[in-house]
Amino acid sequence: MGSDAVSEEVLEEGCYYLMDLGLAADAIASRFEITPARVSALAASYRSKLKTGEATKGEFDRVFWEDVKKEAEGDVKLTFLSEKGFHHAWKSELQRLDGPVLMSIYESSKDFLSADPNQKFLDFPPPKGYDPLAMDRELKKAVELIGELLAEKWKEENASGQMNGSKT
Repeated sequence: MGSDAVSEEVLEEGCYYLMDLGLAADAIASRFEITPARVSALAASYRSKLKTGEATKGEFDRVFWEDVKKEAEGDVKLTFLSEKGFHHAWKSELQRLDGPVLMSIYESSKDFLSADPNQKFLDFPPPKGYDPLAMDRELKKAVELIGELLAEKWKEENASGQMNGSKT
């Protein structure tokens, strides 16, 4: 098994929890690059281990696989900056914020990146292993995504403003 290969135990646990969370075997198979039949077999194997006590269900494991499911569905976890410091949130959580709050987060994060003398290196791929600019890369990703969210909110507000304006 190569260094990038996933262990059988992790596959079993993942298939079990993701199916338990309502993800279809086809979707799991696509993400894990295995067949749907193998997904079902791995989930059944883990279920059997739970029954015999060879494995135990844990809250940490469930939360971990819920997060994996969110990411698989396109909801990403972001690191950003506000006037109170660094924070982490899911994209779906940020989408619920209003425009002024999002703009404040966007500006704080962008200001931090602009003040960083290493920002020019963010356009290059990270080195293998340790990445000294990992936090900056996360902030850059958040700034881009928050910018997209702001653009969506602006379009929604303009569309609703035009609709409200046309009613009068």
